[in-house]
Amino acid sequence: MSSLADLSGDDGEGPRGSPFFFSRGGGGIQKHEAPPSAGLLNFCNLYKILVNSFELENQVMEAKETNLLPDTSPNSAPQPFIPLLAPSPMAAPFFHNSTPKLSGQCSLNFSAVDNLLRTTAVDCWASFAPFLANVICCPQFEATLVILIGQASKDSGLLALDSVHANYCLSDIQQILGSQGVPSDLHDICSIHSSNLSEGSCPISDTIGFESVVDSSKLLVACSKVDAVNECCRQICQSAINEAAKNLVLKDGGLMTNMEINDTTVEYSSTVNSCKNIVLRWLSSRLDSSSAKQVLRGLSNCNVNGGNFTISSSRLFAI
Repeated sequence: MSSLADLSGDDGEGPRGSPFFFSRGGGGIQKHEAPPSAGLLNFCNLYKILVNSFELENQVMEAKETNLLPDTSPNSAPQPFIPLLAPSPMAAPFFHNSTPKLSGQCSLNFSAVDNLLRTTAVDCWASFAPFLANVICCPQFEATLVILIGQASKDSGLLALDSVHANYCLSDIQQILGSQGVPSDLHDICSIHSSNLSEGSCPISDTIGFESVVDSSKLLVACSKVDAVNECCRQICQSAINEAAKNLVLKDGGLMTNMEINDTTVEYSSTVNSCKNIVLRWLSSRLDSSSAKQVLRGLSNCNVNGGNFTISSSRLFAI
């Protein structure tokens, strides 16, 4: 039989590496668990910390997945999973909104064409306006001005603004667009001035006078819809607008007669262009703003694609 010393070693502990020791008592030899060493305690504590950390991390990940994944509860129909998307760069003007400072002196109804103004803000955003001016920005801006005045004529009966209100309205439009990220010098980029909102040299600028001279039914049939492909070649709407503008010019008998008209004269060309402004505003008053925009942009595309028809506030048409 082994002695206690043989079992415990020289120092009374159990065999080397054993987690127990022996002692001699009144009842004989007794076996006791040895206290863990400091190294073992540290290891156990570290192990517990790591286990708790992994459990906590798993709980966090499960919570995130629960929030992102659609509800698949049997009590409700599953919803499609929609990934998180970054905002479109073309939507940037809507993150640039500020409060415009309006004059309060402009009679144009901006809220009636809010979507049109937002489209203009996107097309003329500061980063793009100088580079896309003649192709996208300015045609859209010019169409917006035409439609604004045309829509306002439903109440006022006027297809042009006087010089005082033209200044206020152009400033207010610039304020509204500027609050959505449009450059403050847009009117310079597009060569637009307050005089472009007036009647210019056209002798007629009210709806009653217009409809007494122009065959409005014929004009609407030709221009209520513009075929973006065929218009630049067949010029159905363009011809109707030219005819209506010339009828407005001839209304002023004191200016010229049929025998005196010369299409190459500066005075005649300027007057016809002013009257074309009036024609377009009248058309915009008879169409909703979305349809009017499609017509005006379709006509402006003819110039971009090499035609001779231009929509611009200062050069609304080029003959």
